[in-house]
Amino acid sequence: MIRKMLLVLLRILILLAVLAALVVGGALLVKHKQEALAKAPTLGLRPTPVRVAEAHRGDLVERLDYIAVAEPIREANISARLTATVEKVLFLEGEQVKEGDVLIELDSREVRNNIASMQAQVEQAEADLASNEATVAALGKSVEFWDTEVKRSRALLEKKIVSAADYDATADKANDARGKLDAAKKKSLAIERQIESLKQKKAELETTLSYCTIRSPYTGGVRYRYVDPGDMALPGKTLLVVADRTVRKLSFDVPQQDLPRVRVGVEVTFTVQGSLRRARVSHMLPSLNVARMARAEVYVEGDAREGLICGAYVPLSVILGRKAGVTLMPASCVIESPDGKPYVFVAADGALASRPVQVLGSSGDEVAVAGVEPGMQVVVSTFLGWAVLSSGQKVEVMKWTSPASP
Repeated sequence: MIRKMLLVLLRILILLAVLAALVVGGALLVKHKQEALAKAPTLGLRPTPVRVAEAHRGDLVERLDYIAVAEPIREANISARLTATVEKVLFLEGEQVKEGDVLIELDSREVRNNIASMQAQVEQAEADLASNEATVAALGKSVEFWDTEVKRSRALLEKKIVSAADYDATADKANDARGKLDAAKKKSLAIERQIESLKQKKAELETTLSYCTIRSPYTGGVRYRYVDPGDMALPGKTLLVVADRTVRKLSFDVPQQDLPRVRVGVEVTFTVQGSLRRARVSHMLPSLNVARMARAEVYVEGDAREGLICGAYVPLSVILGRKAGVTLMPASCVIESPDGKPYVFVAADGALASRPVQVLGSSGDEVAVAGVEPGMQVVVSTFLGWAVLSSGQKVEVMKWTSPASP
């Protein structure tokens, strides 16, 4: 009996020892986990990294940026007025020409032969006219003679010295001479008209001959050459393109919403081979294209033309105005609130503060504002976006570098 009680007691003690070991082990494990968690960083307590730019005082040039195309002020598509073989092309692409310079010579042999033939016909007609004029002169004297004879015969008839038949014979000869004279005069008139017609045809052929020599319409340069000697020139087929390079123009398209600010006379700046140059808007086309844009043109003269290659793309800015002594910052600093008002985040002493601002103007990636003092650190961007920022939030400040900086 006693032995059984001892066995039961032993089992109870073993069970209690196991339970005590489990309790102690669990407590040690919980303590270890608590220490590990204590050493781990707490989520949300680390400052949010932000990039900041320093607001600074300066002058803002308000502008609209475009890409213009350099073009000649005018250009001519040179073509032939007749069908003929090209004999000579006297200029190559890129060469300079003066007004009146011969550009192309066409085969003119057929036209020259026709002119020579027409000249021979004119000379023959003039000879015929001279011969007929001599006949007219002779017939005129014959008419005068027979008119005198008619008067004498009439006087003799009245005195009954000659018969009526003799008088009639004399009158018939006078009428015959007068008829021949009239016919000769009409022939002279016809020959004169023939000569005039032949000379007119000759003049037309000479005009056609002038078409065989193609000249430059103005001073400039050969932009494109499409033919070589031996090619066939046809009316309407472009042989050369001559561009007037005394003045060049920069053409660019202005969106409809910008038209109230882009006008004739507005200042523009453009860059050619690293050189900043200035000009003014010279012309605005009165209608919009299919993209709802208006074409603007800037005429470039004098030294400003140097290095401006036709067909090249040229960065161009339309200057709208200048603001001096304003606070400047990157345009990406300005945020629009839900009610549509602009504001910025300013970083100071490791914390953020929102500030309402008034946008005075913008130019490219830079904006002028009122409401922020020069020297303040203004948030440009964050890694997680604007939605995670708020006033009073702890931040880690990082310097922002402009994309335009080297």
